[in-house]
Amino acid sequence: MPFILDQYQHNNSSLRISYGTTLELVENCIANKDVDAILVTNSGIDTLLKQHKLVETSVTTIAKTGIGIAIAKSAEGFDISTAKSFQDALLQCKSIAFTQYGASGMYFAKLIQKLNIENEILSKALRPEGGLVATLVENHQAELAVQLVSEIKAVKGVDLLGLIPDEYQEWSIFKIAKTSNSKSDEVDHLIEFIKNPELQKQLEPFGFFN
Repeated sequence: MPFILDQYQHNNSSLRISYGTTLELVENCIANKDVDAILVTNSGIDTLLKQHKLVETSVTTIAKTGIGIAIAKSAEGFDISTAKSFQDALLQCKSIAFTQYGASGMYFAKLIQKLNIENEILSKALRPEGGLVATLVENHQAELAVQLVSEIKAVKGVDLLGLIPDEYQEWSIFKIAKTSNSKSDEVDHLIEFIKNPELQKQLEPFGFFN
C-alpha cells in the first residue's frame, strides 16, 4: 500500500519505508530495533504479538485481499465462477504460475493437493520462489497465474479473470501496528490517518477490500 503511505504528512514528518514479503518484514521487525511500525498480513501480526514485539492496543485492520487468477489482456477467458468450473479451468489451461514461498502460492499448492489434481497441475506449473507471477502471463510464459488480487493488479499487462470460488478462497487481512520499541508519537498519527474510510476507498482499484 505504498501510495497511501506516500500521502501521509504531519508536522513536516517523513517516512522511511521498507517493502517486502510478510516473512521478510516480520524478520526485519524482530531483528531491527529501529522499526516504528509494521503493515503486514494477519499472520505476521500474530507472530509478532506472540513475541511481544508490538503494542497490542495499536493493532488496526486496514483492508483485505483475496486470491485471484490472472490472464493475458484480451485473452479468451475461462469460467471460474463455480467450484467445478474452477477445477476444470485449472486442468484445461496449458500452463499456470504460482509462487513457491509466497502465501498465496503455498496455499494454492495445498489446495490442488486437497482437490487431488496436484500431479496434473505441477506437470505444467511455473513456480518462481516469489515475486509477481502475473508477469509470467504478461510475458506469455504462462496462460494463468494464481496470486493475491492486489499483486495481480500491480501487473499492467494482464487482466484479473476473477477471484477463486468462495469455498476455496483464503482472504489475506492486512493490519498495521506500532512496535514495542517505538518511541515515536508519529506512529499513532499514521495509524489514525490510515483508518480514514475515505482514504481506504482508494485501495479498491488496487485489489483491496474493506
